[in-house]
Amino acid sequence: MSVSSFSHPRQAVRQDGVHLTLPIIMGLMAGAAILPYSFPAMETRAAIGIIGGIVAGLTLAALVADVACLGCLKRHEHNAAAWYLSAGIWFAMCAGICGAALIPTSHPAIIAVFCMACTGGIEAAIMSTRVAHPQLIGMVRVCMIVFLLAALSCATAICLDVRPSILAAFGIAMGMWGTQMMANLVVRVPDRYLVQWRTYMTRRWTVRGSIPEDARMLTDDDVHEDMQRFLAQYTAGTICCTACIIMSFIALAGCADYSAALERVTFLTVGIAIVLYLALKPRQSGRPFERFLLRGAAVASLCVLVSHMPQALPHMGAHMALAVIGVCAVVGLALGFGMISQNNGFYSLALSRLGDGCCFAALCLAPVAAFLSAGLVEWLRGVV
Repeated sequence: MSVSSFSHPRQAVRQDGVHLTLPIIMGLMAGAAILPYSFPAMETRAAIGIIGGIVAGLTLAALVADVACLGCLKRHEHNAAAWYLSAGIWFAMCAGICGAALIPTSHPAIIAVFCMACTGGIEAAIMSTRVAHPQLIGMVRVCMIVFLLAALSCATAICLDVRPSILAAFGIAMGMWGTQMMANLVVRVPDRYLVQWRTYMTRRWTVRGSIPEDARMLTDDDVHEDMQRFLAQYTAGTICCTACIIMSFIALAGCADYSAALERVTFLTVGIAIVLYLALKPRQSGRPFERFLLRGAAVASLCVLVSHMPQALPHMGAHMALAVIGVCAVVGLALGFGMISQNNGFYSLALSRLGDGCCFAALCLAPVAAFLSAGLVEWLRGVV
């Protein structure tokens, strides 16, 4: 019996420990990054020292995670390396959020997101030069693109003096459309491959580019490297877009002007649309992780919507509890008819088409309602 046969249980135990401890550590680091925003005054030398210490600690944690990631790559522990890479990028993002508390500005939320995107993008760019595994390359590429778009959006909002609510509405729109089009964005056919088109729609063969002389049917080994990269990009992109939807909706709920009737109605509309979309979109996925992620995000969005219903419906008074129950009942019935699996037949087909229609309607309605709820009309009037 070889020595490598004894290393598999130890490697499994190590990876299980990484899976259990790193999410807890990442949550604690996120709490430490938000802690400086609870300080009453930032001018004191003690507060500046505490913030600087937290930023230094988060930066050191990101460096340790990067070193651990490279060590796991040398031992061919790719799953643990992916966890450490995600933790390093997360720690860098937290350092940017914490460091933004030292910048005096009238838009602290936009500056915090801008600093978070810059530090996360720098961390991903540095690690892109150090990793060579397709799974990790796919992760850092998606992170760099997402952080670059976020930084450009925040910089544009700062230069044009845009309301934070409008930036949040833009985040909702980009997050939803990014989640919808993620498969088309990351999955592409390299020119050197001859693809069996029968897998998609017909029994014919097709090829992108010129037909090679040694064309043959692909095997799993031929596409293994590309599929690893595509799946990593798809997973990372879905997580980033889902987080963008939730964070933007929370920001929109905190910035919306509930004194205007239009913004109140559109806020309720965008809330219901986001819940419907996040709960019905997993019907099109066969991956358990994606289903749990999107449906968990739907539950979180529903909690945010319900918690802000007293501000959105100030005239309900004693009927507020009834309104909350009604909203939850309507959303629950729609989700129930859209998600429950049925046997083959017209009934199953009708429910499936109904779920697709609700999901597509929510996808189209949510961005428009988000911008109206953010006060885009009033902002445009002020600009003109």
